[in-house]
Amino acid sequence: MTRNARIALNIAATYGRSLYALVVGLYTSRWALQALGEVDYGLVGVIGGLVGFISFFNNMLATVVGRFYAVSVGRASVAEDRTAALEETQAWFSTAVAIHTVVPTLLMLAGYPAGMWAVRHFLSIPPDRLADCTWVFRFVCAGAYLTMVSVPVQAMYTAKQYIAELTVYAFATTTLRAVGLWYMVSHPGVWLAPYGAMVCLLTVAPQAIIALRGFWLFPECRFRWRAACSFPRLKEIASFAAFQFVGAMGYLVRLHGVQVVVNKFFGARANAAMTVSTTVNAQTLALSAALVGAFQPAIVQAYGAGERDRMLALSYRACKLSAVFVLFFILPLGLEIREVLRLWLGNPPAGAAGLCLLTFAVTLLDQSTVGHRMAIMACPRQALFQMATGGVEVLTLPIAVAWCMLGGNLHCVMWSVLAAFGAGVSVRVVFARRMVGMSARYWAGRILLPLAGVALAACAAGALPRLWLPRSPLRVLAATGLCETVLLGLAWTLLFDMAERGYAIAKIRSVWERIAKGTKPQ
Repeated sequence: MTRNARIALNIAATYGRSLYALVVGLYTSRWALQALGEVDYGLVGVIGGLVGFISFFNNMLATVVGRFYAVSVGRASVAEDRTAALEETQAWFSTAVAIHTVVPTLLMLAGYPAGMWAVRHFLSIPPDRLADCTWVFRFVCAGAYLTMVSVPVQAMYTAKQYIAELTVYAFATTTLRAVGLWYMVSHPGVWLAPYGAMVCLLTVAPQAIIALRGFWLFPECRFRWRAACSFPRLKEIASFAAFQFVGAMGYLVRLHGVQVVVNKFFGARANAAMTVSTTVNAQTLALSAALVGAFQPAIVQAYGAGERDRMLALSYRACKLSAVFVLFFILPLGLEIREVLRLWLGNPPAGAAGLCLLTFAVTLLDQSTVGHRMAIMACPRQALFQMATGGVEVLTLPIAVAWCMLGGNLHCVMWSVLAAFGAGVSVRVVFARRMVGMSARYWAGRILLPLAGVALAACAAGALPRLWLPRSPLRVLAATGLCETVLLGLAWTLLFDMAERGYAIAKIRSVWERIAKGTKPQ
C-alpha cells in the first residue's frame, strides 16, 4: 500500500469511527446526565480532572514515544540495511517499555494519596456522595495506570500507520458504553460509583487486547533488556519528554485546573455546565482529531526520511482540513446552541450555552494551527517552544482566579482561557516559522484569511432563517442546511488548491469506478 493510500485509509477509517462516536455520543451524554443527575454529572467531570495530570502525562509520553518510533520507521524506509533498522526500532520499543513501567508506578505512588486528600477535604462534594466519589477516583486511577503501561504497543500502531485497525476497538467500546448508559437510564438509582467502574472496564479491556495483538503483529515489539537500559536512549527520550512536560503543564492547567477553580467558586452544578461544554466540544472535535491522528505519523516519518517539502505540504494541509471539519460542526451548533442543548438535554445546566460558544472559539484557534504543532513535534529540540507555550497557558489559572475573586461570573473563566490560548497560538506560529520554515505569511494569506471569510459567509447564510422562523427544530435544520451548503461550496472553491481538488476528485472517481465494476453482471 502506498503512503498516500495508507493516509487515505486511515482518514476514512477514523472518520467512520468518529462519525459513529459523534452520533452515539449525543445520545449517551444525555443519558449520562439523566442517569447521574446534574450534581453527580458535574462531580464526575471534576474528579476526572484530578487524574488529568496522569492522563495527560500518559498522552504526552505516548506522543513522545510515537515520535521516536515514527522517525525510526521513516529512516528504516530509506535504509539499506533493513535488519539493523528493525533492531533500532526494537531498541526504542524496549526503552519505551522500561519508561512506561517505572513512570506510571511513581506517578501513582505520589498522585493517589494527593488525589484522595483532595476528594475528601478540598473539593466541594455533598457528604452523601463522598464515598461514591472516592470509588470513582479509584476507578479512574486504575484505568489511567493500565492505559499508561500499554502505551508503547499502542504507539507502534500509530507510528506504523495501522490506525484503521484501532477503529474496531473504538466501535466496540462506544457501543458497549451506550448499552451501559441505556441500562442506567432505564433502571433509576444512584449510579455514580458503578458508572466509574464501567468507564474503567471499557478503558482497560481494549488496551489489553491492543497490546496482545500488537506483540503478535509487529516484529518491532520485541523487548530487549540491554536496549531497555540504554542510557543514551533513556536520556534522549527523557530530555525530549521533559520539555514536552513543560508545555503540557500549561494545557493541563487550562483544561483541568479551571474545573477545580469553577468547583471552588461556583459549586458542582457549575461543573455540570463545564462538563456539558467539554462534551459538546469533544464531539465537534471528533473528525478533526481523526484527521490529526492520520497526518501526525506521516509528517514525522517525512521528517525522519529527510522529505522536508512533503512534511511542510502535509502540515499546511492538516491546518486547512482540520479547521474546515471543525467549522462544519461548530458553525451550525453555535448559531442554534440554545435550541440544540434544549433538544439534546431537555433542561441543560445554566450557563452551558455561553460556555459552549467560548469553547468552540478555543477549539477553532487550536485546529487552525494544528499543522504547526505537528511539524514542531517532529523536531528534536523544543525547549524554548515548550517553555513559551506552557508559560503562556499557565497564566490561565491566575487570571481565572482573579476574575472570580473580583466577582466575575462563570463565563469570565472561559474568557481567560480564550485570551491565554490566543497568545499561545501566536507563539506556535512564530516557532513553527523558526524551527521548520512554515511561512506565517503563507498560512495567514492562504489559510487563515480565506477561512475567516468562508466562516463569516456561512454564518450569514445560517442566520437567515432567524428572519422568518421562531426558535424550533425546524429552524435548526434550516440553519444547518444553509450554513453547511455555503461552507462546503466556498471551502472547495476558495480554500482548496488545484492539487487538493484534483486529488479529491481522483479518489472519488476511483471509488466510483470500483463500485461500478462490482455491480456489472458477470
